[in-house]
Amino acid sequence: MMRLGLNQLRVFEAVTHCGSFLKAAERLAVTPPAVSLQIRQLEEACAAPLFERLGRRVRLTSAGETLRDYAAQIFALVTDAERAMEHDRGFANARLRIVTSATAAAYYLPPLWTALTHRYPGLQVEVAVENSQRVQERLVSLTDDIGVLGGETTHPDLVFVPFVHDLLAVIVPPSHPWAKRRSITAKALRGERLILREVGSASRALIERELRHHGVQCQAAMQIASNEVIKRAVEIGNGVSLMSRAVISREIESGHLHAVALRERGFSRTLHLAYHRQRQQSVLIQTVLSVAAALRVGKSAAHHRGARSH
Repeated sequence: MMRLGLNQLRVFEAVTHCGSFLKAAERLAVTPPAVSLQIRQLEEACAAPLFERLGRRVRLTSAGETLRDYAAQIFALVTDAERAMEHDRGFANARLRIVTSATAAAYYLPPLWTALTHRYPGLQVEVAVENSQRVQERLVSLTDDIGVLGGETTHPDLVFVPFVHDLLAVIVPPSHPWAKRRSITAKALRGERLILREVGSASRALIERELRHHGVQCQAAMQIASNEVIKRAVEIGNGVSLMSRAVISREIESGHLHAVALRERGFSRTLHLAYHRQRQQSVLIQTVLSVAAALRVGKSAAHHRGARSH
């Protein structure tokens, strides 16, 4: 019967991550021969080579790739078991690994991690900022605990829970003729200089899809990877843009920009909290979802109270 030791799997994971025995040894604070011995014993237990040796570098074999996936699941389960024990101590010293886009990290997630750290002061929150594709890849590989993805993203290994509704609006400078209007049609954007996010951005894909649907050819006059730079470019008169209302709320309140609603439906999306299907029993992930749900309920109640007061 094949027997795999947890320590051997940790050495294997380190070599896989680092790409060499030497760097893995440095990461684990052991000697390179010790790493070589553990990998050799692991390969003997598996009765198959796990790495191809390419000088000082190594590359996973087919058997190594299979073991890598199982090792990721094993370590995720070990982590979940540790967190389950830590729950009674308020997740003291537990790590929550969140992966998300820059927009969600800046405008949607802060209330969630603020509520979490207030409730569990010992919880350590780590946030990685990636594009949507990398967010999905990191969740599928069990690198991170939870992430934020748009509703257009699907994957059989992931569970998606609605988080926030993201509504887009056209933004213009105060000097623009539309600054005196509350809404426009999508067709009104024909001939305007559009300033959009880079190709590959989830919001850019949504805008292009909806404009095409309404018969408007989407050709960006400027492509900018930063929301803050786009807002500044619009403010000084370089063109107009479509952005999430959450992203532009401060500039609208200060009067630096004006938001114009689009009359057509479709210029919106639901952002989801996503996690690996194998992590459904994770106490920490279920706690995050519970806190997020409470924030949604609180926000909805505040919105209704405000509506009644008017």
